[in-house]
Amino acid sequence: MSILTLFRPPIALLTALSALAGYALHPSPHEPGTAALLLAGVCLLAAGCSALNQVQERDVDARMERTRRRPVACGRLTVRAGLALALTLTAGGLLLLATAGAIVFVLGAFALLWYNGVYTPLKRRTPFAVLPGALCGALPPLIGWAAAGGDPADFRIVLFAGLIFLWQIPHFWFFALKHREDFQRAGLPTVFARFTPRQVHRLALIWVLSLACATLLFPAFGLLQHPAARLLGWTAAAGLAGGAGLMLLTGRAEPPRGEPFGRLNLALLLILSSLLVEGFC
Repeated sequence: MSILTLFRPPIALLTALSALAGYALHPSPHEPGTAALLLAGVCLLAAGCSALNQVQERDVDARMERTRRRPVACGRLTVRAGLALALTLTAGGLLLLATAGAIVFVLGAFALLWYNGVYTPLKRRTPFAVLPGALCGALPPLIGWAAAGGDPADFRIVLFAGLIFLWQIPHFWFFALKHREDFQRAGLPTVFARFTPRQVHRLALIWVLSLACATLLFPAFGLLQHPAARLLGWTAAAGLAGGAGLMLLTGRAEPPRGEPFGRLNLALLLILSSLLVEGFC
């Protein structure tokens, strides 16, 4: 497995894209230089957080089939080297974010502390760590909005950040369904100690419907006014609501494991694309 898996580039890029969407939403003129620094800073910070997470969870990773070949878990990279890379990337990311303002820096530092200092240890203690952990994904849009000079408490960015928070709950539960044997093998607490896979699946579908409803509310708050942006947003909401509604109505106990997970990821890409079109077009 490549050393790049230490940084999980797809997740880092998606995180940076959500920050850029938050930046694009702000009505002030957009500066290409600021947007580039924001993208680079959030991407480096997310990659560094991922590397630090793999150092922290190397024992857990070594017990799971999905992660046992990660560089630190399998011993190809020493803990010291992994920690040095993680700290270098997070420091570089925070320095870049600091150029966009003090609030941007503080939000980035808080994201680092919350993900690696709160969420990562909580995963060993409770199967519901995803609830506070979802805050990590809601922070990048706030970082982007603040980089554009916006107030992080503005209802428009709070709505967007809340949608990302909503998205993460079913995303994690579908992921847990897909890899539940791995989680059990690693000895991590899982929701399956309290709920059956069918119940977890149905709970996740209800969250998906909530996510679809939240997306449909965007135009009511002055967002997605551009026709192309609205089309992308409505397509994402229709796909989410249609797929989840059909599964709930037909009573499917558990679909093919990758099906809802992939659909949810595609919906997020459509939502982010709609916001980028709204902001830059």
